[in-house]
Amino acid sequence: MAAARAKKKKEKQRGGSFETLKALAVAVVLALLIRSFVIEPFKIPSGSMIPTLLVGDYLVVSKFGYGIRLPITGMLLVPLGEPKRGDVIVFRYPDDPRQDFIKRVIGLPGDRIELKGERLWVNGKLVDRVPEGAYSYTDFHKGGPVEVTRYRELNADGVEYTIIHNRTARVLRFRGPWIVPPGEYFMMGDNRDNSRDSREWKDAYVSADQIKGKAFMVHWSWVVDSSRIAGRGFVTDLLYTFYRVLTFQVEEIRWHRIGRSVGGVAD
Repeated sequence: MAAARAKKKKEKQRGGSFETLKALAVAVVLALLIRSFVIEPFKIPSGSMIPTLLVGDYLVVSKFGYGIRLPITGMLLVPLGEPKRGDVIVFRYPDDPRQDFIKRVIGLPGDRIELKGERLWVNGKLVDRVPEGAYSYTDFHKGGPVEVTRYRELNADGVEYTIIHNRTARVLRFRGPWIVPPGEYFMMGDNRDNSRDSREWKDAYVSADQIKGKAFMVHWSWVVDSSRIAGRGFVTDLLYTFYRVLTFQVEEIRWHRIGRSVGGVAD
């Protein structure tokens, strides 16, 4: 009798362990599916999108904003739309697909892009902009404040967003024109004089299969150890950030940015 009860207890324990493992496996699979096909977190490691996005912003990126794709190859399975001028997207860097970049879509397939002075021209038309005064931000790599001029830019599709320019014009090796090939896109950062983008890449354009998703919301924002910005992965960076929090080394939590939409003009 006692032996039968002990056997039954062991079987119940094994069954409980199996159910726990099965639940964990299901949770992992669901998390991978959500990350692959629905949303993906992305952190801002550089100042190329200031003032729209700040170093230390954590974004939610919609993986199905332009269609459902295979996670590794990027092959389109179900088309749901195409990028528009003014969209902020995450993509595989054309010159090194191992890196993910985030920039703004400036040119669509067939567009003619060129720069005259510091002004942007698309399809032979000057892109309108309105000056909004001085703007200052901290450049962590240079270790000090940078004074620039802020503008509200309005593209031909009526999309408004904020850009900044340095007081002295940036020297570029090539200023166009660029003719965007079919199925590809021309990208620029909002920090126009401090962004490595289509103007300087060896492969100037982002192809449709390199697009990972459309950024749409800041879900967290803080500054941690701003004197040493390192290229960490998301999980490693998160663990490092928790360490800094537990050791009281967080410099700032930007509460006002949490939940902010990536679209539109900057704060």
